Amino acid sequence: MTNQRHQFRMPVARRGLVTKGQTTALCDVIDITEQGLHFSSELPLTVAETVRIECQLDENSVVHCELLITHAEPPRFGGKMTHLLPEHRQQLVSFIQRLIMSSMAGL
Repeated sequence: MTNQRHQFRMPVARRGLVTKGQTTALCDVIDITEQGLHFSSELPLTVAETVRIECQLDENSVVHCELLITHAEPPRFGGKMTHLLPEHRQQLVSFIQRLIMSSMAGL
């Protein structure tokens, strides 16, 4: 049985860094939830690997997290955040809330 997402993905289109072991590469964060994210990268990754992601969401929000890869179709990957500092989690929650509010304002 596949893992199912329980939250709506918020499109973000941000540049970031993905690190596997001692290798770091650029990545594009495509969308994000409070529990995981979807990104693209030229770094070869497989399901069940753990990587580190660093991404500046906006001037107030930075995410540094460990991500367990749950979906791999190179160059696109998805995963579940397995380690996120409390202050980064709060920044992520606030960022997503701001995205929701700005999208509702545009209706």
